[in-house]
Amino acid sequence: MGEYTGRIEIARPPAEVFAFLADLRNMPRYLPTVTRVGPQGHHDQHDDVAVEGEADGHAYRNDGWLKAEPEARRMRWGSHTMQDYGGSLSVTEASGGSAVELKLSLTPKPEVAERMQQEHGSIDHGMRISVERTLGAIKAACEQGGEVVRDSANDEDPADSRPFGSSATLNPDI
Repeated sequence: MGEYTGRIEIARPPAEVFAFLADLRNMPRYLPTVTRVGPQGHHDQHDDVAVEGEADGHAYRNDGWLKAEPEARRMRWGSHTMQDYGGSLSVTEASGGSAVELKLSLTPKPEVAERMQQEHGSIDHGMRISVERTLGAIKAACEQGGEVVRDSANDEDPADSRPFGSSATLNPDI
């Protein structure tokens, strides 16, 4: 299982950034593969969620859990079906606003790993790019109301975080 981390600073107050990220309705604004997220019930330790979306031309739905800890400005999540998948996100104070730190633990499915190997030279490099793109999309959503500026020097969409976004949304294709 791979462990991937990233950090980005956002020019908004930590409480505001955490409130935005902890609201499930906002998830499609920074995870481009997600079309819908909804609560499925509550347990003592976490909330069950259902995630729907599309990745690589395939619709998916998966069930998982999410635990928001507002007092610590931290969220943790995982999948009910993929035991080697989980993540956390924390929002802290930083000069000029907030810092968001993202941690992801997962083993990409073989076909995704092969694509990352071909496109990025290694799975780790592909995952690092995906984490950076996701953090960039979070920053854009928090600072610019969700608009992502395309990089004309790079033909890729900076919000294209499919490898991370798919797995973060419990996509069974990962």
